Amino acid sequence: MAVLLTTLRGDVTKGDEVANKDIDHRAIERHVKEINKAYERAARKYPITVPVQGKGFTVSSGIVGAGIEQDPDLVRLLIWLGEQAPGSGHFASQADFAEQTGMPPEDVQVLAHALERDGLVDSMGPFSDAKAYRVSADGRVELRRLTQLRNDPAGRHRYATDAFLRWLYTTAHDQRPIDPTGFLTTAESHFAGGELSGTELHYALARLTHSGLVEEAPTEPMAIAITIDGIDCVLSGATVSDYLNRTRPGDYYSISGNTNVVAGSQGSVVQNNHNNAFDPSALREFAATVQQFAPTLGMAPEQQAELIEDAEILSEETSSETAEPGRVRSTYERIQRRLGEFTTASAGLGALIQQGQQAYSTVFGG
Repeated sequence: MAVLLTTLRGDVTKGDEVANKDIDHRAIERHVKEINKAYERAARKYPITVPVQGKGFTVSSGIVGAGIEQDPDLVRLLIWLGEQAPGSGHFASQADFAEQTGMPPEDVQVLAHALERDGLVDSMGPFSDAKAYRVSADGRVELRRLTQLRNDPAGRHRYATDAFLRWLYTTAHDQRPIDPTGFLTTAESHFAGGELSGTELHYALARLTHSGLVEEAPTEPMAIAITIDGIDCVLSGATVSDYLNRTRPGDYYSISGNTNVVAGSQGSVVQNNHNNAFDPSALREFAATVQQFAPTLGMAPEQQAELIEDAEILSEETSSETAEPGRVRSTYERIQRRLGEFTTASAGLGALIQQGQQAYSTVFGG
């Protein structure tokens, strides 16, 4: 009997070994990875939107900066790939692109990976040493969309306004006046593969100046400086249009004491009459939300730790009976800056940024 059991166990073991040899585990892993990539691409193409209510406005928060038109270098590589033997299905070497443009090969590799991740290009695969790509079916659809954007005056004007303000903040956030035409020499002055014109820059300057986000310095030649409102706009992470709509839904007054006089330029006026003019409770709730959702954003451990630490500081500042507006504001701006620097966009991240903007508006007004 013992000999029979031993024989049976041996037969079962041999059967398992044969079964394991028949299963191509690597093929299964590749198949699962392809399924995961398909879901990720679908999520990027059809993002979940979260309606966020504010004072007199509603924002649908999806992927922040969803189109690759926000990254001129990505657009440049995709268009170049589309121009290499179009329709033939041939692969183009990223080394050729690096040689033609003077861009470092490692930077080109990062761009190519980003396009492949988004399903816009296909690579030659792991069995080839050549780092070559071709535009996918989704990539051809994206190229068509970019062509339409290049011919959309409103889209070009919106981009010119947003891009110039971000460039001005990056170049001179110390509010020193600089020559605005320097913007036209940067990669950021390209939209959807086309160059912005001097006329479009002039339009952006007129809109930003009229809105108080930049101001003209009394110098010759003309120089432009960013204002405090312009800095707030950039740090908020919102577009210029969203920022102006958020801060101007109607006249908003926070009045201390018993003043009964209200004056406004618009029909809808909100009047809050209270003795304590500074109530940071909305930002305290935002700080708690950041602490709760920071681990779900997929940040690097050090980024996550810094974000949570800033949220804890904001919570302490807003819980104090003698909360100082300046310290609350600077801590909030530091948190929004960290969120804005996070490159992997998601619906959760967008909703978190918008909640912070709403809380800031509630505490500090328009």
